[in-house]
Formats: sequence, C-alpha cells, structure tokens
Amino acid sequence: MSHTPNDCADQIEALLSMRGVKLTMGGEPTFVPNMPTGAEWNNDAMGPEKLGYARKLTAKLLTTHFKGGLVMQVFGKLYPGEPLPRWVLLTLQRKAMTPLWTEPKRFLLSNKKGRNQPAQASRLMRAMIEQLAIDGKAVPAGEQGAKKKTVGWVLPLDYEDSAWQSKPWPFDRAHPVPLIPGDSPIGLRLPLSELPEDAIKRALTIEVRHGALEIFIPPLQWEGFQQLISVLEALSVKLDLRDLVICGYAPYNTNSETTGLGLAADPGVLEINLPPAETWRDYNITFSAICDAAHAAGLFLTKRSLNGVIRGTGGGSHLAFGGPTPDENVFFNQPTLLTSVLRYWQHHPALSYLFTGQYVGAGCQAPRIDEGAEHLLYELESACEGLERMPYVPDREMLDQFFRNLLTDAAGNTHRAEICLDKFWNFSSPTGKLGIVELRAFETMPTAEMMANVALFIRAIIAMLIKKPFIKKLRRFGPKLHDRYLLPSVLMEDLTKICADIRRAGIDFDPSWLQPILDFRCPIVGKLSIPGGELIVRQAFEPWPLMAEESSGAATVRVVDNSTDRLEFSLCDAKFAEQGQLIVNGIEIPWQDVGGQKVAGLRYKCASAYPALHPHVMIQSPLNIHWQSKRKLTGALYHYWNPNGPLYDGLPASDAEANERAAARWIPLNAPIKYEQTKPAETAPESTWTIDLRRQ
Repeated sequence: MSHTPNDCADQIEALLSMRGVKLTMGGEPTFVPNMPTGAEWNNDAMGPEKLGYARKLTAKLLTTHFKGGLVMQVFGKLYPGEPLPRWVLLTLQRKAMTPLWTEPKRFLLSNKKGRNQPAQASRLMRAMIEQLAIDGKAVPAGEQGAKKKTVGWVLPLDYEDSAWQSKPWPFDRAHPVPLIPGDSPIGLRLPLSELPEDAIKRALTIEVRHGALEIFIPPLQWEGFQQLISVLEALSVKLDLRDLVICGYAPYNTNSETTGLGLAADPGVLEINLPPAETWRDYNITFSAICDAAHAAGLFLTKRSLNGVIRGTGGGSHLAFGGPTPDENVFFNQPTLLTSVLRYWQHHPALSYLFTGQYVGAGCQAPRIDEGAEHLLYELESACEGLERMPYVPDREMLDQFFRNLLTDAAGNTHRAEICLDKFWNFSSPTGKLGIVELRAFETMPTAEMMANVALFIRAIIAMLIKKPFIKKLRRFGPKLHDRYLLPSVLMEDLTKICADIRRAGIDFDPSWLQPILDFRCPIVGKLSIPGGELIVRQAFEPWPLMAEESSGAATVRVVDNSTDRLEFSLCDAKFAEQGQLIVNGIEIPWQDVGGQKVAGLRYKCASAYPALHPHVMIQSPLNIHWQSKRKLTGALYHYWNPNGPLYDGLPASDAEANERAAARWIPLNAPIKYEQTKPAETAPESTWTIDLRRQ
C-alpha cells in the first residue's frame, strides 16, 4: 500500500497516461470570516464586506501563486429577486506564465474606498483614445433626470481585423448618454437598444465610484483584449494611477491560452472557483495556496453553530471533472464512462452522504436520483443501457440529452442534482458547453489536507472506472436507503468496499485517509462507560422533509422541517450486546450488525419548529440514555440545545468555546434512576435500523 497521497496520485496519473486520458479537475470551496454576521454571510449573495474580503484574498494570491495575474471584477448570473448580477473577482493568467499585468499595486485590493477624483476618469479616457489611435471621441454619461451631471465617459469600441474601430453615438456634452437606473458600473447600464442599427453596440467606459477608478472592458476576443490591457497598464504607470477596478467582460476565444481563479459572491459565503488542474498534485498545490492566503486574509473553511457544532461553511464545495478541451474530453470520447459514474454513485450511498453537509435527502441541494420520483431510477437504467448498446459514439448534444431530463431534483431543477450536467453540453447557458461533470454532494472540510484527500479519493474512483467500466444494474434500496445509510458505521463500511475496488484497479488508496472526514462529519457526541467497555454515540445524518409551499410576497417559498435529529449508538465490542440493554427515553433499542460491530440508529424530535410535521409530538430532548445490565446501571443525558437555559450568549468566539458548548450537552448521570417499566421499540418497514422515537 502507498505510504502517502502523493504516491497514490502518481499511480492514478500512470493509469490515465497509459490509456491516453487527460482528466482535469476543479472545485468550488467556500469560505466565511471567523465570526460571520450580516445578511451577506447568511442568506444574501452580495455585500460590501464580502467584496472587501475577496479583494484582500486576491492581493495575497498575487504575491504567491498567481503572480502576473490580471484582476477583473466580472459579472455572473442575475437571479430572480436580485437587482444586480452577482460579481466575480477574477484573476486571469496566461498559461505560458508570461505576466498579463505586472503592476498589482495599481489595483484596489482592500476593503477601503479609493482616493480618485472624477477628473481622473476623463484624463484616462483621453489618454486611452490617443494610445489606441482611434478616430473617435468619448461622450459623457449621466443619470436620467439629472441636470447634465457627468457620471463617467463612454467610448464606442470594437476590435476587428486586427484594428480598433469606433463610431460616434448620437450623444454629446449637451445630451449625455442616459444611463439605465441602477447601482452597477455604467458599462452595464448603457441604453444599447436605443442606438441606431449600424452603431457599435459595445463600449469602453471609465468612471470614478467610491473613489475607485473603474474601467469597464467590453466583450473582446483575446487578441484585442491583450492589446487593450497592455495600453491600460502602461498608462496607469505613466499617469501614476492607483485604486483601479478593471471590470466588465473577460476575453473570449482565448484558444485555451488562459486560466482563471474566480472569487464569487454566493449566498452566505465567498465561493472560490478553482482553475482546472491537470493532475491531483496541481489541484493540491493550488488549493493549499488558496487556503493559506484565505486564512491570512481572515477567511476559514468552517463556521460554528450556537450549540457548539462545527460545520462546513454551508455553501457548496463541488468537485468537477472534464478535459483540457472538448476534443480531449474523456466523457465525450468514452461516453460509457458517464454511465459507469452514474451507476457506481447510485450503488454507493457513502458518496452521496458522507462528504456533503448535514442536510441530506430529497429536499437538499444535491439529492440522489433514487430520492426523487419513483420512475426516475427505471428511466435512468434504461438510458444507461441504451447508451451502452449504441453501435457508434453519439455526438455531444445527444449525449447530454440522454441524462439532462433525469438528473434533476424533484422540481425538475437540473442545477440541484447530485451529478449535475449544467456545464456538460448545455446550449441554454453561455458557460454550458464545457464538458464538465459536476459532483455536487460535497461540502467544505476544516482543512485543506482533508479536502485534498477527498478529491484524490474521487479521482481514484473515476480512474478506476476508466480502466474497468461499471455495468451492474442499479440497486433498489427502498426504505433501506435512509434507514441504514445515514448511519456513520454503515457509510464507513461502504467506503471500505469502495477502497477495495480501487485497490483491485491497481491504486493503493488508504481508507485511513478518510477517517478524519468521518470524525468531522459524524463527531462523537458522548461516551458512556459500561461494565468492561464503552457505549459510543455519534452524530448521524438526517433528511429534513420539505414543507408545503407558502406565499412570501411575490415569491413562493418552501422551508424544511428541521425539528428532528439522528444519532448512532455503537458498542466498543459486540459481546456487550448480550450483557445489557440500551434504553432511551424508556424505549428498548435493538442492535444491528455492521461488519461484526453492533450499532443502532435513533431519530427524535430535538427542537420546536414551524411549520413542522407531527405537532402532537413534544420535544424529546434531552435524551435519557440508560445502559441496564445485571452488574450495573449507568446513564447520561444528551441535550440537543443549551442544558443551562433557553438561549446562548451569541455564537462561540472560537473552536475551543464551541467544543466546550458541545461537551456540556452530554451529562453523565452519577445515580441514574432505573426504569420500572420499559417498552420494546416499535418499528416500521421504513424504520428498522433507525428507531424513530416520534412513533413510540
């Protein structure tokens, strides 16, 4: 067996190289500050503090891993109910490592306002026109209804046939460009639909906002973009310009000469869009550098709950796999790899649950296909068999259509699926034809090493499937899926089987590298000493159900019932199951066997919620946990919430304080009272391994 993850990574690359496969990988880790407060660290996507953190992180990366990068504030999706497209702070690099920008001190890369005055905008615009040798003039832009106050300057500009072009717009100093109302750069607020048909409908704009000198770059191909940026940098030195914000559009048709790192505004988190890496070692080096810079900037991979639970940041941390180009993409060239991935993931629920957030199930951000409508599993199997039997390799559009309408959530949303093909070959999205298979059931881990080991594990699985396709029929788990596979011991048993498959493919992945992930995702919440051994209680996963639709103003929303919790009980030695009885709240809990280990699951109502299912069931926390044997009676109370009062005094200020709160919720009983009467647990077809206290 390999001694280090690097050794394992080398085996993977050797396997891929032998088959002539180039498999790129990336991801979207998310970060939050130490004590996140405010709407932008809860439900909102954008906010001034988040942008400031993004700029500070970028500043640190420009001095280490992304030297020579150009920093741009580009704009992503416009979501319903949000007034502006979400910003992305992009660091663009040439793959050849020749600098695209050598003066990082010119950028505004802090959370402070800039120091420019409006005159700087007109000064720079005049210099740009002169340097580009354009026979044209810039026109002022103003807010509608304002009295001829100039907000910024607009230069109609395009680059065709290796030459700059400009044509005048029907505006002048007396009649400024009337900007569409808004709070975005003026380059996004130009009245393009009102221009004559023969007008150039793209423009360079320059303005001063909040003291920053904002230069909006129009859509340009790579050749023209490089020239424009070169001129801009030379002028920033000549005119000694500072606090620049270069925004607008990244170049297109770059002939794969560039790579980029995006820091994106996402609800509650700062999301990092990693550049595609050709090997796991490259991925690990880049991600480690980003984590180091993020920590130095005050950003972290976890956040703390009121009751002391330390979790991932709550945003996605998806893993993505593809190829350097569509022509080199293994998913296009070997389409049955996609069916192998779909089949293998469905066979192994550990890949769906262990690496994701605490919230799983049909209503989560990445539901399994067998958590959706009943017909989907049958239809997916039909699609896999149909693709595998095709006598020719289907084109990319047809391959995409095999699964697009199956890999969705219950509402038909293709983005909220465990295996997402939104960026595979999707004509409806401007960034949809990238050949990327996105695995969404992944969330952030507390360390870069843990996240890198997870990425290595998944890369090993895909390499294994490239070597030997997986063609077994899909499994019909039925009620067993949630009854058993939300318990950590069952998930770890499943991981052990996966690692055995990987080893048979010639890749020595050590299962112990994943133990820290299990301990983080499913921490031990308490231990109870029993005669000769221990009873161990771990956090398990809980699928909170979606409630009915409710009207919220102009929108329709659905919330989840988060009033339930799930735990796993296990014995340090299976022999103790014959020597005593586990009793929780007066209910006798039966044991199940997992690889020779005795385990039991427990579901209970941990808190009050509205709306919620079963309003007749009272809160069942604290849990009164007893171990009764002939030799001794021992017990403990487990509180889901504060055992000392209804409220906590704010969020824990440190991990140490969080751990203290978590530990305080487990209270050993020095003299537990013996139950005079207990009841055997009532079970149901959906609940035999996990006993539901709400039904007792």
